[in-house]
Amino acid sequence: MEGARSNLAAVVEVLFERSGLGEETYLPEAVPRLPQILAWPRLGKKQRQLCLVPLMNLFEKQASSLKDIGVLLVNCSLFNPTPSLSAMIINHYNLKGNITSYNLGGMGCSAGLISIDLAKDLLQVHRNSYANVVSMENITLN
Repeated sequence: MEGARSNLAAVVEVLFERSGLGEETYLPEAVPRLPQILAWPRLGKKQRQLCLVPLMNLFEKQASSLKDIGVLLVNCSLFNPTPSLSAMIINHYNLKGNITSYNLGGMGCSAGLISIDLAKDLLQVHRNSYANVVSMENITLN
């Protein structure tokens, strides 16, 4: 069994090296770990890593305030917890109470494009605000 694990780990390492993933790609700690432990609390932790770390980096780099964000759109096809991912982001960053937020799930790959189009339409209504679109996937359960 131990030999099979080391062989699988070697295959996964080669896949990561050849995948073309760049330095800006976020991989949660569970991805390279074998065997993976699949449990809802771990999935929530993984999703927080996928959501919050890149957003933290973005918010540190941007000149505008978090309070300027008027529209938040989050899409993730397979992982749709309750409370929603958009609620998690709003609560974590204490975004304003009247933010317009949508959490799109179960829509497949088209959700990213739909989110961009929806953001464009919402910005026509909510002038003088920013839209933040978070498009991600969590395929741990696959």
